[in-house]
Amino acid sequence: MSIHKDRLPFPYSRATIKEVAKIAGVSVATVSRVINRNYYVSPEVAERVNKAILECGYVPNSIARSLKNNTTYLIGFIVSDISNSHLMSIARAIENVIRESDYNLLVCSTENDPTLEKKYIEAFLSRRISGIILHSTGLLDEYVAEVSKRIPVTLVYRKVKSPSFIGDWVDTNGKRGAFLLTQHLIQMGHRRIGVINGKLQFSTAQDRYQGYKEALKASGIPIQEELLYLGDFTESSGYLGAEYLLSLQEPPSAILCMNNVIAYGTLKYLFSHGIRVPEDISVINYGEIEYADTMKVNLTRIPQDPWVLGQKAGELILERINNPSLPNREVIFDAEIIFGNSVQKIALNFSDRKLK
Repeated sequence: MSIHKDRLPFPYSRATIKEVAKIAGVSVATVSRVINRNYYVSPEVAERVNKAILECGYVPNSIARSLKNNTTYLIGFIVSDISNSHLMSIARAIENVIRESDYNLLVCSTENDPTLEKKYIEAFLSRRISGIILHSTGLLDEYVAEVSKRIPVTLVYRKVKSPSFIGDWVDTNGKRGAFLLTQHLIQMGHRRIGVINGKLQFSTAQDRYQGYKEALKASGIPIQEELLYLGDFTESSGYLGAEYLLSLQEPPSAILCMNNVIAYGTLKYLFSHGIRVPEDISVINYGEIEYADTMKVNLTRIPQDPWVLGQKAGELILERINNPSLPNREVIFDAEIIFGNSVQKIALNFSDRKLK
C-alpha cells in the first residue's frame, strides 16, 4: 500500500470516505461497515480499511453519523466535585466501558449547585446527548424525574426520590456501612462519637446518618445533636467539622467521617494542630482515601471501589440506551469494614458497662 506523503494532515485537508475506499481497494459501503461495525467484514478487509483510514487521516463525520443512527455517541457525567479523586476514578471506569461501544464521555462539575446541575442537563439535552450519568445535588428530584422520561439516566450514589423517575441507581449500602463503623467504635469503648456529614438533602448523607443513629440506639446511647456537623462532602467540610467538634466543651473521643474528602480534611486539621490519631482522637471513615496505604495513619473504613461502581454505571447506561423500556434497576454493593490503625480502645466506666 502506498502512502501519500504529499497529503497535508488533518485539519489542513480533510480526507473523504471515497478516498479511504480507493486506497483500501473496497467499496464505500464496506468502509462504512468497518467504521460503524454494523455488518460483518472479514478481519483482513477490516485491517486494510483501518490502515487506509490512518494513511489518509480520515475522520468520520460525527454529525452525519449521529443523524443516521439517531445518537450522538456522547454520554454526560455530571458530578458534584470534579476535584474528588474518587469521582474521577469512577469517570475513568465509565469511560473504559462505554469506549468499547464507541461512546465518548463528557464530565462537568456542579459544586452541589442545583442551578449548575440544571444548566448542564439542559445543555446535554440541547445537544441530543445519548444518556446522562448523574451524581445529583438532591434538590431537583422532580426535574430529574421528568428528564428521565426523555433520555436514559443512571444515578451514581445519590438517589432521586421521585416515584416518576425512570432509570437506574448504583450505590453502596450506606446505612449498613455507617452502622458497622459506629458499632466498631462503640465496641472499642467510645460513647461520644462525632459525625462530619454532607447536608441531609443528599440520600447518601441521610442513609449514612441513619446507620449511625441505629448503631447508637442498639447500644442504648442517646443521640446528641451537638455531635453532628453538616457540610457539603468536601475537604473544607472535614477541616471545619473537626475544628467545630474539638471546640465543644466536651469533645468527642472519635470522629466518623462520611466520605473520603471529609476524612482528608479532618486529618489535615488534626495533623496541623498537633493532634495525634489515634492517641488523642480516633478517626474512622466511610470511603477510601487515595494512597491510604502509604500514610502513617491507616483509617478503619468502609471501602468504595470506584472502578467496580463506574463499570456498573457504564454498563447500565449502555443497556438503557439500547433498551429504554427496561424496568428501574438498583445495584447496591455490600458494605464491608476494613480495619486500620486509627481507632484507640478506651476503658469503660461503670455506667458504660451497663450499655449493650
